[in-house]
Amino acid sequence: MRHVDALSRAPVDPPNPTKTVADLVLKVELDEHDFLTTIQLQDMKLANIVKVLQGMSSEQATQIRREYVYKNNRLYRKVDDQLRFVVPTAMRWRVVRTYQDDMGHFAVEKTLDRLKKDFWFPKMRKYVKSYISACMECVYNKTVTGKAEGQLYIDTVKPIPFMRLHLDHVGPLPKTSRGNQYILGITDPFTKFTVLKAVRSVNTQPVIRALNELTSYFQLPAIVVTDRGTAFTSHNFAEYCKLNGIQHIQTAVRTPRDNGSIERINQTVCKCLRASCVSDSDWDTAIRDIQWTLNSNTNATTKYSPNDLIFDFRLRDVVHNRLVQAIHDEANDSQESIDIRRERATKAIEAEQAKWKQRFDRQRKKPSQYQEGDLVMITNVAPSTGFSRKLEPRYRGLKS
Repeated sequence: MRHVDALSRAPVDPPNPTKTVADLVLKVELDEHDFLTTIQLQDMKLANIVKVLQGMSSEQATQIRREYVYKNNRLYRKVDDQLRFVVPTAMRWRVVRTYQDDMGHFAVEKTLDRLKKDFWFPKMRKYVKSYISACMECVYNKTVTGKAEGQLYIDTVKPIPFMRLHLDHVGPLPKTSRGNQYILGITDPFTKFTVLKAVRSVNTQPVIRALNELTSYFQLPAIVVTDRGTAFTSHNFAEYCKLNGIQHIQTAVRTPRDNGSIERINQTVCKCLRASCVSDSDWDTAIRDIQWTLNSNTNATTKYSPNDLIFDFRLRDVVHNRLVQAIHDEANDSQESIDIRRERATKAIEAEQAKWKQRFDRQRKKPSQYQEGDLVMITNVAPSTGFSRKLEPRYRGLKS
């Protein structure tokens, strides 16, 4: 190896490697500042404003210079002596989505308040309101505030006793020594006359027996109003109504006010049972006296007792009130005719109904009108399972 000298060992540059197509392509990297500038200039309206501010156009120059500033290659809007980034049309959806969806789905005012601190674009409130109204997460999970829809419907009460009856069950109550656990209530919305029956179950047969007993003294009703309990939705009850020519009206689910005549009676009965201090095994023995008291007391609406609107004479007190019987002289008992009492009661009911409607409608608004094919949301009433449902959606709809 004597022929090898230092020059042959000197370092030399390696041959140039073959360049690929990727090496010949110009690479352009955009940072955030370049992106904002580019997206603004792609908006024709904003690009024209920038030209005016740069002196390239004189169109509406005075007003534009008073309202806008072009700084650091970005267009800003002057708002209360502060600068707000002008959001181009193509960016509005993304900006609002960031401030609404990614920050807790707040309502219009709070979302607008956060947006206005940094951004501006025309008709911002209208855009944000439209976006939030179309946000499915907000629609499913937020409770509607303000006045509820639906005004009070008043059903005219005909001045004929027992033309219409309202039925309902109270219970279950403590089981008595006679096996009763429920109270069946039947009331006439005109006279307010009420019949109470202690029953063992909410089956249909006790209801039919109670109606047969009532109609053996008074007329068959033309209408009965009930909730959707099993006693009233059964085939047997439907057959009973059909056989006797009775129109059966079932109230809407979870709307007890539709059957308010009997619901109010139920509250009074429960209050009287609690106050009567009867034992749990004998509460059904107090039902008779409570029924008599309800029918003999003056009603706040009609100004007459139910008995006064049914019978043309004063009934003897069956609650063994000896003092009242001692001072009451039946021979000298004189009352206005029953026709006059019923006429006055009818007017009193109509006047009271008008007050109820005015008071109720003051806190409500007219219901929306829907057409077949409209998409709607329904209140999500989840059944009780023993687990917390505070995070359950408030409404259900297409995806439920």
